[in-house]
Amino acid sequence: MEKINLNKLIKEAIFKKKGISLSEYMKMCMTHPIYGYYTKQYPIGFKGDFITSPEISQMFGELIGLWVVQAWVDHDKPPEFSLVELGPGNGTLMEDILRATKSISEFHKALKITLIEISPSLQKLQKQVLKGYPISWKKNLSNLPNIPTIIIANEFFDALPIKQFVFKKNEWMEIIVSLKDYNNTESDELCFGLKKVTTLPQELNSFKQKENQIYEISSEIKKNILFISKHLKKNLGACLIIDYGKNNNIGNSLQSVKNHKYSDPLKYQGESDLSCLVNFEAIKNYSKEYNLVVTNLINQGDFLKSLGIKERFIALSKNMEKEKIDTHVASLKRLIDYNQMGKLFKVLGIRNKKSSPLIGLEI
Repeated sequence: MEKINLNKLIKEAIFKKKGISLSEYMKMCMTHPIYGYYTKQYPIGFKGDFITSPEISQMFGELIGLWVVQAWVDHDKPPEFSLVELGPGNGTLMEDILRATKSISEFHKALKITLIEISPSLQKLQKQVLKGYPISWKKNLSNLPNIPTIIIANEFFDALPIKQFVFKKNEWMEIIVSLKDYNNTESDELCFGLKKVTTLPQELNSFKQKENQIYEISSEIKKNILFISKHLKKNLGACLIIDYGKNNNIGNSLQSVKNHKYSDPLKYQGESDLSCLVNFEAIKNYSKEYNLVVTNLINQGDFLKSLGIKERFIALSKNMEKEKIDTHVASLKRLIDYNQMGKLFKVLGIRNKKSSPLIGLEI
């Protein structure tokens, strides 16, 4: 019944507005308070629809933990230090960060942890996994402590909704979600359509008007990056972004994943994961509005190797049971191999100019 109810709500919105933006469709599918994908289930892991780097191996979170500690040291070990994670998933990354750094008591005493999580089910799971740690939860980025801050965003921005625009027959059109058969009220079949643009997003003004070329714009990414940039400008600190993406907003990158397989983005509303390639060039431009330092974009594999993942792999292997070695090897390969996540996923750092260069990205 849940799928039917969400489909009905989407149809009602389409009838009311004569088609809805892709952004509105994605929001309804992913974050509707009752039927949204992130609202009602645990999507991450081998039993979910997709798997993230922290779920593949503890090495990932441990290295990020050491990266955070180095940032704290580089800020002269402030007695109060804010650590923020955007979209913490199952809580695995934060759990590994805190476990890997538990021996550094001064660091843990300084920490003020904030998790940004919109999903009630995931927030409940995170509270179980991270029980015993002093953590506050928020549904969105707002009112962070005004102290030096490190923000971690692993596979967060790809899940934010986008709008798509296309230049067609000498005018800009927005790609919308509509119904194949408006005359049949019983029809549930959705389709993509076109709608004339009355107000053109400023991001499109600089692009050459090429026939049938699709461009993607995310106001949600812009809003979040501007908040982060403003906060880092005021308080010192850095943001570490790890995601799959590219250096432009050209082309259709919308995809749907269900049970670890690609599916039709206009089907299985609320039951499949919708995501898009992150436009890292836009993130760079938004951050530079606040005169922050933005690092070069590097591959995840290179970043993890620079932090010592191969050395950590060897150390863990020494005390590992033989039957677990094959999985351990496969996990390392999946994280750093260029034919797997090593090149598909990119890493970008943003920091205050008064903060030290970031390890793995600048040094």
